[in-house]
Formats: sequence, C-alpha cells, structure tokens
Amino acid sequence: MATFALVDGDPACRASNWNVAENTSNPNTFAPTNLNVSNWVESYKALGAGYAVLTAKHGCGFLLFDTKSKLPARLGGGDYNYGVKRSGVPSYPRDVADEFVTTLRAAGLGTGFYYSTTNNFFTGYVQGKQLSPLLPGQLNVTSDEFNDIVFQQLGELWGNYGAFTEVWLDHGYTPAQQSRLQMLLLDKQPTAMGFNGLGVSTNPCRWVGTEGGDPTYPIWSTGTDGTGDPTSPVWNPAVADTTLQLHDSWFFLKDDGIRTLTSLVDVYHATVGANTVLELDFAIDTTGNVHPSHAAAYKALGDWVRTCYGTPVAGTAGSGGVFNLTMPGGSAAVDRVIIGEDQTYGQRIREFTVDALGPDGKWTVLSTGSSVGHKRIAIAKAAVTASVVRLTVTGATAQPILTGFAAYAPCAPIE
Repeated sequence: MATFALVDGDPACRASNWNVAENTSNPNTFAPTNLNVSNWVESYKALGAGYAVLTAKHGCGFLLFDTKSKLPARLGGGDYNYGVKRSGVPSYPRDVADEFVTTLRAAGLGTGFYYSTTNNFFTGYVQGKQLSPLLPGQLNVTSDEFNDIVFQQLGELWGNYGAFTEVWLDHGYTPAQQSRLQMLLLDKQPTAMGFNGLGVSTNPCRWVGTEGGDPTYPIWSTGTDGTGDPTSPVWNPAVADTTLQLHDSWFFLKDDGIRTLTSLVDVYHATVGANTVLELDFAIDTTGNVHPSHAAAYKALGDWVRTCYGTPVAGTAGSGGVFNLTMPGGSAAVDRVIIGEDQTYGQRIREFTVDALGPDGKWTVLSTGSSVGHKRIAIAKAAVTASVVRLTVTGATAQPILTGFAAYAPCAPIE
C-alpha cells in the first residue's frame, strides 16, 4: 500500500492520507496495472539472490494474501476486509503471496514473508499501541482483539504456503505476543530463520543495527544486537538490510534516485564481505514490476560480483592455523582474499593476517582482521605479485575449520 500512498515509512498509511488525498483507507488504492512476480524473479536471479521476502502485511494493515480471518464477535465477526482480495483492481482478487512462493520455488529460490506484528493502521495500532482518537474507518479493537487478528493471519501466512527460508518480525513483538509466537513458529515454520526472532525462534537472526548498508566491522555471529559480541553465548547471526533507492526509501518513489554501482559494491563488501546476509530492498513500482532502471542496477551488481569473484586464482579449505596458497604458473597478481569458517563449530577465529611472498623473497602484509564467520572479504590497499599467499590465524578459541580460503586477482575498475 505504501507504493500508492506516495510516502515512505512504517506505517505509510497515516492521518494525512487515510480518508483524504490518496485515501488509503480504501483497498482500491492498491492499484498495480500489471503485477507480475515473474518479472521480480528475473531481477532476483540477475542479482544473484538466494531467496526473497515479501512484505505480506506492512504497517498499513493491508494484506497481500487471501485471508479467512474474522473481526471480533462484538464487531459483528465479519471478514477482515482490508487487503488485496478486497481490491477492485481489474484481474483481482488474487493471492499475491501464493503467486510469490509458487513462482520463486519454480525458479529455485527460497521464500519468506514479512508481517509486522505491532503496526496495523487499519486497526489504529502503531508500535503496539492504539491511536486516540481513531480515524473514520479504523477498527476499534482492544489489545487482545488486535492480537487475535494477528495470530489468525500469522497462522494462515505461516501455515498455508509451505516452508520458508526466513520469517520477518519487523519491530520484533510485544511481550503479550511472545509465547504464542514461539509456539506458532515451532509448529508452522520450525526451520525458518526468524529475523528479530530472538526469544521466539529456534533459528534467530538479528538486525545489524543500521539500514545504511555500511555496518561497522567487525561483525560477529553471536550477540543480541548490532554488530554482535564475540564473548556472547547467544548464536544470533546478523542480517544487513538496506535500500537500492537513496534517502532510505523502502517503497517506490519515482523521483528518488538509486545507488550507483560503486555504492552497491561498497555495500556488498561491507555486508556480504563482513559476515552478514545482505537483504537488498526491491521497491516494486506502481505497475507491479521492478522499474527498468532498478532492474539494470540489480543486474549490474550481480554481473560485477560474478566477474570479480567467480573464479579465484587459487584456493583451499580444511583445518589448522596456517594456510598457504601457491600461485599457478609461479606467480600472480592478487589484491583480495575470501575466508570462510565452518560455523557448524561456531565462530572460532579472533585475529588473522594475510600476507604474500613477493618476487624479492619478502613477505608483505595484505590485510589483517578479526571476525571471519561465514565470509570475510579482505582487500589489500594495492595489488601485489605473489608466488604464495598465506593466511595465519593469530588468535582463535579453538582450531579453525575453514570452508574456504581463496585469493583473487584485482577486479576491473567500475565505469
């Protein structure tokens, strides 16, 4: 709905557009002219994404899925009627969530849903508290009744669309919701990652602490917030979410610019290259598709990553404290390495050094660091010609076990 409210933010439905201006209280405000999930998938694949998460219900309370949820009996017990199934858009009603999971799975991609458990402007709830006074058209429901609606809809969303890669609990959850969320997740989505799921999910992951795409290294797989804590016993890997559009705009705004390829590459290194999962926003436009300029940007990033990191100069894996890579042909130009730990055994590395043996027989330090985790991309200030590239773990909680250590040639300049 925020796509058509012409404003960003959560919730995008607000007093200034609820019954006036864009009139977001009317489901017909949601009016894509040619919504096509296959178009989205083209850009997911071009980017190189492994899975995608659909905002099945954002802060407005508008549903992108079919629901049988009911209002409280004291309000007549009728259908919850604020969603895509009630929209008067031609070719509707349709269940966008079902189209999403069906199309993505056919393409070999994982799926997930975002559902805000604390924000629903249709019921007047923002950050778990109801507005006062309510606006015309908002439901006057108690906190318990609000939670009953939440759990009816989550039961459908998590129970009717198969197994997910991730469920998104934006803003987390309220204390009154915790035990029911825990039971429902365990019952319906026991293997899914739970974003902001600490306390309710058996597979929690946390927000890295910024939406700017530039979290501060080092980032640890343990801890309860932000960039983590290497001494914490809580396994809770980080997720870094950010936007393609400028100005932290999560929904399509036609006059907002988008990041350059240089900026996107910086984001990639600061997130994927620093032990987080990058979740890059797709602001679907008012036609219901990825805007052509956005599609070109996603493809450009995917092409750059595949070209730069598609084939290493040399690589190895295994356990130990020192790993040597002998360059094919006797020597090669390198300026970066990728290191990955097998985190089945935890995140063990605390300090490391990467150096290179040059033609003069001397070792030159390329990079140093602390956190490795799932993936660390370490880039030297300048390329060197090396016969051997060496990783030395100088601090660890136990013997490091690597999924990989690989050296790469300098990447082509970004034009």
